[in-house]
Amino acid sequence: MIFLIGMPGTGKTYWGKKVADSFGHAFVDLDAYIEKKEKASIATLFEIEGEEGFRDMENRYLEALIRTAEQDTIVACGGGTPCFFNNMDMMLKAGEVVYLRSTIEQLISNLEHDKVQRPLLKKSTQLATTLANMLEQRKEDYERAQHILQTENISLTTFEKILTNV
Repeated sequence: MIFLIGMPGTGKTYWGKKVADSFGHAFVDLDAYIEKKEKASIATLFEIEGEEGFRDMENRYLEALIRTAEQDTIVACGGGTPCFFNNMDMMLKAGEVVYLRSTIEQLISNLEHDKVQRPLLKKSTQLATTLANMLEQRKEDYERAQHILQTENISLTTFEKILTNV
């Protein structure tokens, strides 16, 4: 399994789909997987459960996905997934973790064109500051990944190198 982690708007779903399609792997977006199982949007689940309840649910679904998904699955994780419970340890044990790292400017540009509701960002009036603070809190967890890719320099060839070493 290959787990794509990083900040909201960094392109985890975009690259996950692209890599899976190009190399014949299965693809799972963890947030979409949770939404399908719970029959509710992530934004709604955050509203109902609060962040703590959502993170507990996310942990359980990640564990289930690791147990049941095929080995050659590419998983796009939610931005906070690696930062809670033992999620990062589970992912590191189950496969390769790839941190997609972007600049704050790139994240803002991507998020402005994104139609997905992001519960932790929707109330922000200072998006750059919010993203910078969030990144600072998550950076240590993200940097535990076996691979760190700067999104401005990614290509399918980059992923091919990772896939051939898995």
